[in-house]
Amino acid sequence: MTVVPGDQYCNLFLIYQSQPALMVNQAVWDQTISRLPKGYFIPDFRIINMMMNMA
Repeated sequence: MTVVPGDQYCNLFLIYQSQPALMVNQAVWDQTISRLPKGYFIPDFRIINMMMNMA
């Protein structure tokens, strides 16, 4: 298992705060990214809209 800094995947998050000490399993994250639609980010628009409607 190869662990890398979680900051390597910061482009997935709409709002991201650097966590230099956070290490993640590279194989898991690379596989996850390969299955996401191009331009996908977390949280996605569907979740954002749902949360806005709850307010």
